[in-house]
Amino acid sequence: MEDLSETYPPQLTIAIYEKWSKKSHGIKQGEEDYINYFNTKNLALCSFNKEDLIYDGTIDCIDFIHYVRGLEPERTFEINTIIMYRYKNRDFCFKHNGVEKFQKLWRKFHYQTMPRYKNIRNLQYRSIYGKFKKQI
Repeated sequence: MEDLSETYPPQLTIAIYEKWSKKSHGIKQGEEDYINYFNTKNLALCSFNKEDLIYDGTIDCIDFIHYVRGLEPERTFEINTIIMYRYKNRDFCFKHNGVEKFQKLWRKFHYQTMPRYKNIRNLQYRSIYGKFKKQI
């Protein structure tokens, strides 16, 4: 069973990935039962962690991006942070939504909390008393 699946150490990596398709990626003999499973997963084509990008990964990544742009237009590729796992000697991935969640929280904070601190009345109150009014 170990040869079927393997886990990578849990770290975020930047990757270029796309949805798996039988036409683009093919199957091996004996994998006909897994086609429905593979169709629901993202296949990692190229991945880089922090150490790879620092040393020699940037040149490989740029070359691969130029190669990807030259492929047929119906294939859609995404570049995002992911968590990888290996199944049936293929690298699949989960999209990591941490950056989007942080952006959403920051946007909510900015539009709900910051106007209170920018309000002229509150700024005048702060200049007189040295602190903002308590928010009710």
